[in-house]
Amino acid sequence: MSNSVSNRYFAGKLERIQEQYEEFQSKPEAQKDVEAYLNQTEDHQYAEYEKWIKQKTVFTDYNHAPAVLVEGENVLLIGNHNSFNTVQYPEDPAKAGMSMVHILGIPKKPLFNGVSLNHETVSVIDEVVSLFKECWEFPDFRDRVSDHQREAIESRTATGLSAKQKAGLDNQPVLEAGNKAIFNWEELAEQIDSLDFDDFTFGLHLWPDHSIGHLHVHIVATPDWCRRYSTLKHDEKTKDALEVRDFILSRDRP
Repeated sequence: MSNSVSNRYFAGKLERIQEQYEEFQSKPEAQKDVEAYLNQTEDHQYAEYEKWIKQKTVFTDYNHAPAVLVEGENVLLIGNHNSFNTVQYPEDPAKAGMSMVHILGIPKKPLFNGVSLNHETVSVIDEVVSLFKECWEFPDFRDRVSDHQREAIESRTATGLSAKQKAGLDNQPVLEAGNKAIFNWEELAEQIDSLDFDDFTFGLHLWPDHSIGHLHVHIVATPDWCRRYSTLKHDEKTKDALEVRDFILSRDRP
């Protein structure tokens, strides 16, 4: 299985992909730590490099049903827990999603970041692409994606209100930001059915640029209107997942 994706929004970073991959692979503990995470080896002592492999992440053995949009044989598609709208993150807009439609594809197996993939495991990228391509054709899946984004907005508002209340601060800015985000969501949700597969791209944040160690593919709608209220802060570090796949497959087997 090898997918062809026409939308390569984040492509053209092969040199940096190679640098990050080789930097990771050069660590003497890399392979044994990758294997320990894959096998969930108890009592394994992981190396202590920056943002290195840990035994557990929030995506390890992921079973948070409300966020699971669809389950495939080997991968899950899940909703991004962050709101798509930077208005809800005035202190750090980079915490917002990258698009009004920004979901994640994660393997069920404990696979570390894309820099750890090899000839045997890199097919997980194609599995994510194939599952998303198949599902996006169905209106009920698109509705689940859209509804989850509204839930993420509401969750962000509730979290912000709780924090303000505990600190004894004015919660009006949080309410206003939440209402603005819902208004923007309603504006964009009306157009979600106009998106087709070619409007999406697939990205990876390679070590040490990642936020969560467990491999996750960012599935991002790239038309300008989809990203109007979202962060662009991660564009530079985002690598095209298929470019990563092809780089790994181009290398000789060990």
